[in-house]
Amino acid sequence: MTKLPKYKISIDPEFANGEDLGIEQIAFTSNPAIKVKGMAFVAAPIEKKLCFADGVKMRIAAPALIPMEIYRNDEDGEYFVEFTVQEIEAIHSKFMLNLNNQDKFNLEHNSSKTVPAYILETWIVDEPLLDKSYSTFGIEVPKGTLMVVSQLTDKEYYASLVENGQIGYSIEGFLGLALEDLIKNKKQNNTMILKDGTTFSVDEKQYIVLAGVITETELAKPVEEPVVEEEPVEEKLAEPSIEEKPIEAPVIDEAKILAIIQPKLDEIYKLIADLKAEEITTEDTTEVTPVETKMSIHDKFAAVMQLVKE
Repeated sequence: MTKLPKYKISIDPEFANGEDLGIEQIAFTSNPAIKVKGMAFVAAPIEKKLCFADGVKMRIAAPALIPMEIYRNDEDGEYFVEFTVQEIEAIHSKFMLNLNNQDKFNLEHNSSKTVPAYILETWIVDEPLLDKSYSTFGIEVPKGTLMVVSQLTDKEYYASLVENGQIGYSIEGFLGLALEDLIKNKKQNNTMILKDGTTFSVDEKQYIVLAGVITETELAKPVEEPVVEEEPVEEKLAEPSIEEKPIEAPVIDEAKILAIIQPKLDEIYKLIADLKAEEITTEDTTEVTPVETKMSIHDKFAAVMQLVKE
């Protein structure tokens, strides 16, 4: 059995082919379909459990995108188109970023039939059985589904949608097709999907698009850069610090000094006494007996120091 190629829906600019990829409008329909590059991907027939209509508030809740694979059989042959959880998240983020909430809805993909409604709320289902898509609206969908709640502003129009069963959503816009599986010798619309020079790998094989033809190439081996060993940095030893010690004043041994200068002092004292005795003899003929003066060691030392200074 021949394996059919599979394309992943993508809004990567690489697959834009000059178009702004993303959701442009949402159609109210009884048979939800997804229009990609002008082609309508018809999904399974709508079931009541996939839609919720609030007659009091005139609101309709339903999934807009569901992670799934859709079988295609057209002029390009047979293949599958896949909506992944990751790409639905990317489509939703871009849609909300550029949202101008005016004339976002039409009827059955007819852009001239604008529906009087606006987007009230959108979200991505994370935990299906705990999500409000199930707890509030009773709609059980897989993880990664994009849910949309619309608010109708015309009561009669709302009643007409419900009566005709047109309470499902089908998105419109341009979405790229990224090739996932490659089947050789299979007709592909490569010029629309991949640009010249585009490279991709499938099953550990690499392919390149040249002049609209996909050609197998060898996988380029990564260039090993030479390992440059870093020379160890020698750690410099810290120089020992030299502590400066305070200079201590020399200890003066008064006894030793006095023993040296005492004889000199005695001579000086005798000389002074003789001089005084001569002065007294000159002024008064009366003999005067010299009086011996006693000095302490400290007084003597101080006298010597004073004499040295003079």
